[in-house]
Order: sequence, then structure tokens, then C-alpha cells
Amino acid sequence: MNVIDLTDPPPAAKRPRRAEPVVETIVLDDGDQNGGPTGGKGAAVSEAGTAKPPADPKWLKHRGVKRAMGEFRDLLTLVQKGTVPFSDLELVGDDAMKWRFKVRQFDNALLGGRAMNQDLAELKRRYGQDYVLMEMAFPNDYPNRPFSLRVVSPRMMWYSGHVTAGGSVCMEMLTTSGTDRSWQASFTVEGVLLVALSNMIDCESVVVRTATGPGGRSGPLRIDLDGRYFHNPMIEYSEMEAKAAFQRMLQHHAANGW
Repeated sequence: MNVIDLTDPPPAAKRPRRAEPVVETIVLDDGDQNGGPTGGKGAAVSEAGTAKPPADPKWLKHRGVKRAMGEFRDLLTLVQKGTVPFSDLELVGDDAMKWRFKVRQFDNALLGGRAMNQDLAELKRRYGQDYVLMEMAFPNDYPNRPFSLRVVSPRMMWYSGHVTAGGSVCMEMLTTSGTDRSWQASFTVEGVLLVALSNMIDCESVVVRTATGPGGRSGPLRIDLDGRYFHNPMIEYSEMEAKAAFQRMLQHHAANGW
């Protein structure tokens, strides 16, 4: 049995991987090479008949609000197409640097995903909510520093799914610890969220001992349906709770490593 000594967070999460463009070999006739009868531009094609990878998005060179809003618009398009595992992406009070989204379905192919989906079904039966509400907040110099990620509601079991007692998501990729697993300016919101949501339900189960909390067993994300840690799971985590728990996590890992 593995035993770890933490202040709040479970073990480090996987690092996001940069997606490599898919290059396909295509065959064109003479008409297609000149735009074809449809007049469509199509993808640029080299002499070898291989499609060139798509150009980097324009927002990639920006910082701050321009960068955040560029990513928001592209991510909103993916949400509307249903190609990402979350929905209802929106700005919080028209603040370009603070977003919220909902996760209604986790990967049912994973044991942790099935357990969370069962929890969500029970949450809906008891309280009428069938999703996890999450929030991101961006620093003014993003992407030089990472955005923060937290659960707003419902309340989760402590030490589950890399979620602290205050609702903040604790993964090394969301810190500036300086290791090769920490935040890199080349990371994107889409890539980080996909890794984070996967790691929240696909993580190691270990015994946790803490200096301030009751300790317990970490593992995949679970909802505190029975009020083990808080009397009502529908009471939202506050930003203050999330920030305080995240700072405790940083202090712990600064002293003990990841």
C-alpha cells in the first residue's frame, strides 16, 4: 500500500502533451490542383502531394486578454460542435479572464468515470444538478503564468480527483515549480483541460496523511453526496477557500517535492 504525506493535494498529475498535426497524403486530378470545378481553395498541397499542417492560430503570439479571448473563441467553437468533454463555456460577468464550464459526462470506459457518472445521476435525483461546475481564472500575463482551475460545485470527497479541500485543482502542470512537469508557456487551455479532466478520474489510489486534515484515501474524483466533509454538497466552494488550499499545496510541495 502506498502512503503519502500531504497537506491537501493528491499525487502529481500527468503532463499535457502537445498535439502533433496529422498529415495526410491526398491524390488530386488536374482540375483539383487548380481549385477544381467547385472553386474551393482546400488545403495547401506540396509537390509531393502531401497536405501541409494547418497554420498556428493567431492568438498564439499574443499575451493577456488578447490571448485569453483568442483561445476562448476557438474553444467555444469546439464546445458548440461537441468535440470536447465539457459544455456551457461562458465568461463570468463578461470578464475575459474568468471562465466557467460544466462537465456533465465523464469517460464511461474508465472505472473512475463510471463512478462519477453514477454520482452525477444521484446528485440530480437528490438536488436537481447533473454536472460539475468548474472555473478558470487567468493572470494578466497569461500564458507566462498558468491559469487557476477549480471546482465551484458540487463539493467533492477530500483527496479525490486532484481536488483540494477548498476545491482548487492541484496538478503540477498548473504551477510554476520549474520542473519539466510544470507550466509551460506553450500549453493551451484546451490541452490542459483535456489532461486535467482525464487525470481527475484516472489516478492512483493511495493513503493520505496530512498535518492539518483528517487524512484518508485519495483516488478518482467523487462527490461528497453524504456530507462527510461538508453538510451540503451543493454549497459552492468560495474563491477564498480555493486560493487558501492551493497555497497550502504549494507550500507542501516546495518543502517535499512533487
